[in-house]
Amino acid sequence: MLFTVTTEQMKSAETAAARRGILPERLAENAACACFERISSLAGGGRGKTFTVLCGRGLNGGDGIIIADLAKKAGGESLCVFAAGMPSKDAAREIYSRYAPGLVSTIYSPESENTVKTALLNSHVIVDCVFGTGFSGELDTGVAELFKFVNDSCRAFKVSVDVPSGINADTGERASYSFIPNVTLVLGAYKKWQLSHPCRDYCGDTALMDIGLIREDFSGFEARFTDEGIMSCRPRRRKTAHKGDFGRLLNISGSERCIGAALLSTKAALRAGAGAATLVSPRQTAFAVAAGCAEATFIPVEADKDGFMGDGAIRAFKDDLQKATAVLIGCGLGNTSVTKKIVEFVINETSRPTVLDADALNAAADNLSVLKGGDNLILTPHPAEFSRVSGLGVDDIQKDRIGNAKKFAKEYGVTLVLKGVNTVIAAPDGRVAVNPTGNAGLAKAGSGDVLAGVIASLAAQGVKPFEAAALGAYMHGLAAQKVLGAGRSLAGMTAGDVADMIGCM
Repeated sequence: MLFTVTTEQMKSAETAAARRGILPERLAENAACACFERISSLAGGGRGKTFTVLCGRGLNGGDGIIIADLAKKAGGESLCVFAAGMPSKDAAREIYSRYAPGLVSTIYSPESENTVKTALLNSHVIVDCVFGTGFSGELDTGVAELFKFVNDSCRAFKVSVDVPSGINADTGERASYSFIPNVTLVLGAYKKWQLSHPCRDYCGDTALMDIGLIREDFSGFEARFTDEGIMSCRPRRRKTAHKGDFGRLLNISGSERCIGAALLSTKAALRAGAGAATLVSPRQTAFAVAAGCAEATFIPVEADKDGFMGDGAIRAFKDDLQKATAVLIGCGLGNTSVTKKIVEFVINETSRPTVLDADALNAAADNLSVLKGGDNLILTPHPAEFSRVSGLGVDDIQKDRIGNAKKFAKEYGVTLVLKGVNTVIAAPDGRVAVNPTGNAGLAKAGSGDVLAGVIASLAAQGVKPFEAAALGAYMHGLAAQKVLGAGRSLAGMTAGDVADMIGCM
């Protein structure tokens, strides 16, 4: 698994690497070689290309110096521009002394401004190696003006190394005129800024570069990025298996206003492998869902005058609750007094894994003490729902998705799935996973219903809550990628497409 780290945790890993003989200069060489190989691939090779590399005073600038040298050796033209002064760190000065004789370089200043801007305008590739992880606050006027010129006027392919200059690697705070790349090549481990919003929109695509660090170098980290190894948690299906081996999900979802939420969550649960799924829903909703998901069973209940579940809902499903191996509550259910009673009743009456989604989260927000009554609760909020449950502002949540998810999960003893780009999954014992799969096609109504159905299905099959949540998020995002690969566009992809693709995995 890959790590998400703070600046200090990354420094500790580099120190650990130095103790085993991998010195900063060697890490810089490894980083530069890995980055130039990727840059060359993205740019269609180095020969005949013009590279302008913007360098800073620290080791990130040292990476840039070596990249400029590699570009020259690959048959390109390279200009090394020291955007914030000459190298000042020991390792950076050592790299400069070694490579400077073969480089064309200049210091960015009022005297060189026109020359530098002309070079930038004529470049095929512009590489940002100015600040890396060492930046906070606002940019100096000269550097800000240079980045604004590059962002607004230069058509070159733009690359940032490790962190786009102007972004705080820990908080994700962005200076007014940060460098905006087409791609950011992250060194060694993902940084916390990548999970912060809205700066995530200013880094382009991202790719992780191997610079010679090993797992043992990381004594501390904020979270693990989930990889394909999580698929090993998926229950195996023996040749002699029967439906009872794969659990029974009780899905309490839907209303006459939100029939699709009930359909999508139920279908996704069955596609993800649940042996059986029973939908508890208002009578007309249940009949409508049956037409699109004949494999489910149903407990139709009377609706109130607005089409939401009536007061007799709990009485209708209480016996089936004892048979269920997992429960899902909330998809399209409506934020009503009955929903609140259902949430409290289920948490108090069953120890089975229970997923609270959508309106079940809104119901719980009014009485958070109920969450402490269940050790197997999985909450699946998007940031606005998490704001209602946690009391935090959405902007504050997005600035530290890992920290906020981790704190809430520990305080209330739940597994929290904070949805969004790089969904964060936090366990009550402090474990945190970050999901790398998915695409913008998931920004559609119904996607959350599908995810809730998949997670609940896995829990029903016996996967432990944290693993069910992490695996469910991974499968959900991977299905979206496969839908895109099968010919759907990001705009044309629907939640139903994703639910169907879950069944192909």
